Amino acid sequence: MLNIAIIPGTSRPQALNPQIVSWVEQQLASNDDVRAEVVDFGSFDLPLLDEVIPAGAKMYANDHTKAWGAKLEEFDAFIFVTPEYNHSISGSLKNALDFVATEFNHKVAGIVNYGADKGVRAAEHLRHILANYKLAVVRDQASFSIFTDVADGTFAPTEVSAAPFASMVDDIVAWGEALKYVREADAEEQAA
Repeated sequence: MLNIAIIPGTSRPQALNPQIVSWVEQQLASNDDVRAEVVDFGSFDLPLLDEVIPAGAKMYANDHTKAWGAKLEEFDAFIFVTPEYNHSISGSLKNALDFVATEFNHKVAGIVNYGADKGVRAAEHLRHILANYKLAVVRDQASFSIFTDVADGTFAPTEVSAAPFASMVDDIVAWGEALKYVREADAEEQAA
């Protein structure tokens, strides 16, 4: 079974994000190959980045960083649910990602994005950020428009927009299982 963290992509109050995160969680609930948990970086009280040593060294000084990193370490895979703000991801998501690094190494991710233009620019920017963590991002993504997939403030995905989600999850599971062996081999090499 693959452990997947669903990462909300914004801390903005009254945003659409919680509705889409809930939809993702519901879609995964019926999949026997995964165990999913919403992991909200807002729950870790992360300030603006306050670690002196870069995250790649994993020499965290602050308890909030240690807790955030330890939580991410539990998972084999991630689904990021990100809005598009000014052609990118939210500042709060970028800040949360900057605290950690190796917790994502040799794992897999999928992206669910939304916005006026379906959030595709945010997804492309997020792919570049995640590549730096040695985090494999599957090709398919679910992209939602605030004009056609939202009705009166309520998330109501169209079939066309939601369809890629299933193949995205299939790839996450396949890649996630394969990458478990990569992490095991890496751990053995480091122990030797």
